[in-house]
Amino acid sequence: LFRKEKYQIVHTHTAKAGIIGRVAGRLAGVPVVIHTSHGLPFYEGQSKLKYYTYRFLEKIGAWFCDAIASQNREDMKKIEQYAPRQRVYYEGNGVDLSKLDDRNKHISCEQITALKDRLGIPNDQKVILVGARFEPVKDHFFLLEGIKRVKEQHRSDFVCLLAGDGPLREQIQQQIKDDRLSDVVKIIGFQTDIYPYIKMADLIVLTSEKEGVPRIIMEAMAFSKPVVATNVLGTRELVVDGETGVLVEYKNVEQLASSIHVMLSDERKRKEFGNNGRRRIEESFTEEIVVERIVNMYQQLLQVKKTEASI
Repeated sequence: LFRKEKYQIVHTHTAKAGIIGRVAGRLAGVPVVIHTSHGLPFYEGQSKLKYYTYRFLEKIGAWFCDAIASQNREDMKKIEQYAPRQRVYYEGNGVDLSKLDDRNKHISCEQITALKDRLGIPNDQKVILVGARFEPVKDHFFLLEGIKRVKEQHRSDFVCLLAGDGPLREQIQQQIKDDRLSDVVKIIGFQTDIYPYIKMADLIVLTSEKEGVPRIIMEAMAFSKPVVATNVLGTRELVVDGETGVLVEYKNVEQLASSIHVMLSDERKRKEFGNNGRRRIEESFTEEIVVERIVNMYQQLLQVKKTEASI
């Protein structure tokens, strides 16, 4: 296909497709082959076997491309270490603000009231939303420890909605029962339209072990929602601690619980952080900004190939 269509650029995404696509592109003689990392597949906390296996595979993939782009700045140093001969770019990540604003505008108060009624949420309950696939790296079990601490030591006038699906769903459901959290935690499953839930939420929480740049938080900040999240790779590039939300240390249950309680208790701070988050998205995390970076990257790499061919 690459040879037949005579593409000038092949741009791959995700780890597995990135390896296959880069090798195929290079063997087909495509002039420019680029890969974007959405968060490196090897990271601290993995077993040594997984860490070095994934790092080795990424190193092989780098042999078959001209450049590697990263969605977050922290990963760029690691990429430069395992791929010293390749150009490394910051691509970033962003949302379509006009689309989100239009969606937000068309979610009425009546729709939010109906949604709360359907979920059995009283009007005087605060709503926490967690949008994350049920898989180990998202660490819902850490989240549930924090929610349990909030309920036992601080308050119970809230509900935490878990939007998502995945291989750990049954285990998470069982943990909710074991911890007697069924009255404050509800699994709502994968939502094709998450935006009414974002608009309904008072607080967005994410307790991942690592991220690329989390889309759920970008979208929530675009809706002017405050965030409590883990101080980990990817997330800390997006959330400014004490300005757009609160960053807590990964696995620090007391800090997580305290931060959730404080944010639920302080409407003024929630509004301030939400407004600051919206400005941060406007300034640094829109699709227009990302597209401009990608176009510049393409132009630079094509010019390099043109220059090399003329020598």
